[in-house]
Amino acid sequence: MAEKIIMPQSGQDITEGRVVRWLKSEGDVVSKGEVVCEVETEKAVFEVLSPLDGVLARILVPAGKIAKIFATIGVVAASGENVDVNSFLAGEETDDGGEAAATARAKPAGKAAADAERVKASGRAKKLADEKGIDISKVKGTGPQGRITEKDVLAHVESAAAPAAAAAAPAAPAAVAPAPAAVAADVRGKTVPLTKMRKVIARRLQQSKQTIPHFYVTVSVDMTDAIGLREEINAKSEKDGRISMNDMVIKAAAIALGEFPQVNCKIEEDSIVYLDDVNIGVAVGLDDGLVVPVLPAVDNLSLKGIAKKTKEIIAIAKAGKQANLAPGTFTVSNMGMLDVDNFIAIINPPETAILAIGSTTKEVRVAEDNSLRIREVMKMTLSADHRAVDGVLASRFLNRIKSGLEHPRTLLG
Repeated sequence: MAEKIIMPQSGQDITEGRVVRWLKSEGDVVSKGEVVCEVETEKAVFEVLSPLDGVLARILVPAGKIAKIFATIGVVAASGENVDVNSFLAGEETDDGGEAAATARAKPAGKAAADAERVKASGRAKKLADEKGIDISKVKGTGPQGRITEKDVLAHVESAAAPAAAAAAPAAPAAVAPAPAAVAADVRGKTVPLTKMRKVIARRLQQSKQTIPHFYVTVSVDMTDAIGLREEINAKSEKDGRISMNDMVIKAAAIALGEFPQVNCKIEEDSIVYLDDVNIGVAVGLDDGLVVPVLPAVDNLSLKGIAKKTKEIIAIAKAGKQANLAPGTFTVSNMGMLDVDNFIAIINPPETAILAIGSTTKEVRVAEDNSLRIREVMKMTLSADHRAVDGVLASRFLNRIKSGLEHPRTLLG
């Protein structure tokens, strides 16, 4: 039986998406779970899969067009099924009063094939090309099937700039001071419009601070044993099996959320909804903003499983795509690698808490026998929504995470 391909909801405040390209043409054979098209939202580009084995019977929203979430963008028919697509979709409304669907129904198969032949490029690559004023069709793609990536656009910019720079540059002196590793763009005196991503960030975080009564709890964690266990595990593991300190924090948070389900919730009008799934978002900084890919069902993952999945979702996020559509129930934001002692984070709605992780530094601590010892200490701050979480609960929850990190072998169970 035929099934619809719908525009999925890629975020809890996302209302529409744009079809970037169709990887299949009308009439092409498709397999269940095979990627049939790519969709772009305000934050990411991600893949839409075929709902069954069969044939792509109709493309309703062509590449470049926008559709609301849950709108039908295509139809897949079972192999050998003679489906009347017009009857199948009878009565369904489209975002543009039916224009896109009518156009798609009327267009010849050759047009769908032409759409598929458009330039293959990631959303971030297209955005960068637009910003640089580059014709993306002139860029050589090095990704799968010649797909153009953000790195390809940067390489194109550098190769185009090199000859002009060489011609204009004066002869180099005998000794030249080394250039800094990275130079920030000079934006002084400029007015730059917000990117789509920055608009989403601005809207969500402004909503969070205006509508959620935040309060904050901070603890210091002795990470000495955790660092020792991490070194022990990584010394016995291949590169792909190594764990990070952030993986240990996520595991400790997952255990704490299991023991304190009152924190794993969201506010809906005058109710608190306690959630079954423990899905932890991992804040990832990109050049043009912040995204939070989600690790679903973290409570079912081992420490090494968390490490593996975290690497995967971060790589996908940095490629400008979205790993999955699971809604986050709690977020970890780690700035420890940026030499930050401590910070407070803004809650990612509709979640009710977020954990901010600072750097690990050496401190002199007094042991139980009153001797002085040098220990590795890290500060964690929990931001919580006071409508759902009170101070006692927040303190107990945060100290449970601390206990897990200070007794790291409990994270291996």
